[in-house]
Amino acid sequence: MNTTCILDFSTRSDLERVVEPLANYICATDKPNTALFSALAVLCRQVDATNGAALHHFRSFVESH
Repeated sequence: MNTTCILDFSTRSDLERVVEPLANYICATDKPNTALFSALAVLCRQVDATNGAALHHFRSFVESH
């Protein structure tokens, strides 16, 4: 599957403000590749947790109606 994510300017700008300090941190470490992969792993865990919570809320809503 080939998907393309197109962000509007305000969203892209918000994202850049968040990513820039992380990129600076990653580049300043002794092992930037390791830091990058660790940051990506943390991001993926956070996305999974958020999706899991959303699914739980959705199921609770459906079951209660």
